[in-house]
Amino acid sequence: MAALDKVVIKFRREGTEVEIIGLNEASATIVDKFAVHDKPDAVEKLMSH
Repeated sequence: MAALDKVVIKFRREGTEVEIIGLNEASATIVDKFAVHDKPDAVEKLMSH
């Protein structure tokens, strides 16, 4: 999950719109629960790991 978050945040910082597609239901659930890239304090959470 951290790798996905890093990539999404990197592209968004550069001004690129990012949409994650092609996830099966189980993977989408995991992303919804544990990913930080869509949370308000995403960068701070990611940098603390």
